[in-house]
Amino acid sequence: MKKFPFRFIPLYVVILFFISACGNEKAENQNASAVIEQAPDFEVTTVSGETISLEESLNNDKPVVIYFTASWCPVCAQNWPSLSEVYPEYEDRLTLVAIGIDPTDDEQTMRSLAEEKGFTFPVTRGIPQIMLDYGVKSQATTVGVNKDGNIAFRKNKMVISADEYRELFDGLVQ
Repeated sequence: MKKFPFRFIPLYVVILFFISACGNEKAENQNASAVIEQAPDFEVTTVSGETISLEESLNNDKPVVIYFTASWCPVCAQNWPSLSEVYPEYEDRLTLVAIGIDPTDDEQTMRSLAEEKGFTFPVTRGIPQIMLDYGVKSQATTVGVNKDGNIAFRKNKMVISADEYRELFDGLVQ
């Protein structure tokens, strides 16, 4: 009968430590993803004079998509055509608003941009406080708020195709 190799006990302890640590990390990640994040309320006036608020949209049983944008943002410029293509298909079922993040993007700048680029969706002047309230760190970020008022997704600083927007919007309106 062989004896247990006691000289390997430290190795066994280290292996068990890493196994348990990995298991705890996985459990923590699962718990973190299960955390529900309530969307902060906001009310904005678009460059066309329309008032949009999270509370009103949710009261009308419409989820909300906020696109944080800037007039000078090259990634945003790639997303505007996709948003303009897709929004008309969903405007009766969800609220979309592009909120400027740069305070120098005043109402006239954003109105001219919307006209020049043919936006089909509402847009506001630069209101950086809403970006901060939503924990958004950069332009070209899309945030979806479900009908319960919880943040359903954040797509940070990325180009999103029209089909990908449709998938995101479908997930909110169902």
